[in-house]
Amino acid sequence: MNALIKLFHSILPLSDADKALITEHTSLETLRKGEMYCRQGEVCRKMGFVVDGVFKVVRTNEQGNDYILYFTNEGHFVVDLDSFSKQIPGEETIEALTKCTVITMVKKDFDFLEKSVPAFSKIINQIKEKALLEKYKFKSEMLVDDASTKYNKLVQRQATVVQRVPQSQIALFLGITQYTLSRIRAKK
Repeated sequence: MNALIKLFHSILPLSDADKALITEHTSLETLRKGEMYCRQGEVCRKMGFVVDGVFKVVRTNEQGNDYILYFTNEGHFVVDLDSFSKQIPGEETIEALTKCTVITMVKKDFDFLEKSVPAFSKIINQIKEKALLEKYKFKSEMLVDDASTKYNKLVQRQATVVQRVPQSQIALFLGITQYTLSRIRAKK
């Protein structure tokens, strides 16, 4: 729990009572490789702070094709934010690609902390804003960059993810074939 409290406290100071409330309303959850944190079509009832492991966030279209929106790992949050916030069926599936440890907060505890911890909403809003800007920048670049540049940027930003995720998943995320990815990696 210390990692989450430390992150929150680095954004805005928390009292000891606030820290105790946050600790009381979160739990440590372990997921096996391949286990789902949230499923597309279901309401996402929890959000998590990744302590250890890698997740992929996937959207499946009407034809059944999967598209990896992004990977998330240690020090980041894992949640289908729209589904969690509005309590509506989600458009994303979040799957553990490795064994994962997550500090989880269910919706009712999140709502309680919003009312009980004065700085909580401001902290969450700052985290959401930062994550949104990072994802927007990365996705914008992904639209215009060639395959080699996309891969190099992924390695720069998420080197540990690239080392722990199967090549097939990286290729799917980059929108290229595994053969093309192999050629790019061979040039390094």
